[in-house]
This record gives sequence, structure tokens and C-alpha cells, in this order.
Amino acid sequence: MSYKWRPSAAQRKAFATKMQDADERKAYEERKETKANKRRSSSKFDYKTAGGNYVPTNFQYSFAIKHLNKEGNSTEQNDACHKVIFGYTCNQKTDHDSIHIINEMIRGLG
Repeated sequence: MSYKWRPSAAQRKAFATKMQDADERKAYEERKETKANKRRSSSKFDYKTAGGNYVPTNFQYSFAIKHLNKEGNSTEQNDACHKVIFGYTCNQKTDHDSIHIINEMIRGLG
């Protein structure tokens, strides 16, 4: 078993304090995104087809019908609702990302 570094309690506290500052948080998120993009650019993994395509379930369909265009939904969530509704009614496969967004919405309410 190899050693895995973990921050100490003081380091975790210092990081949490540092993330309270909006500028520090924004800079940290930008560095994190830049690093992820750099890793993705040299990867041979096909991100567009990852996750696959599936026919939505009846439960996902009924949830999407009830929560379509609800106040507080982002455009991404509304688009996912539309795609899941279309996929279920036409019995066509829908990209995993849309189904995942609906599942996250379901978990958020439960």
C-alpha cells in the first residue's frame, strides 16, 4: 500500500479560510480548470461519447414533466428535461449527460 498525502487539520483550516475570499476562490477554480483542460487535451479518451446513450425510465420522464420550466431551473436543466421527455416518448436513446442532470435534480429534492 502506497503512502497518500493528506492535509493536516491546520492545513485544511487554512485552505477553508483562504477560500472564503472571492478572489482567491476564483483564482483557485481557474487554476483547477486550466489543469483539467491540459490533462484532457493530451488524453486519448473520447469525452463526447463517454457515458453512452440510454432510453430514459418512466420515473425520469414523469419527474421531467413535473419540473419542466420550473422557477429556479437553469437552461441546462430545462434542456435536459426536454431531451428526457423526447427520449421517453419516442423510445429513443438520450445522452447520459441529460439523464445525469435529471438524476441530480431528483437527488437534490430527496
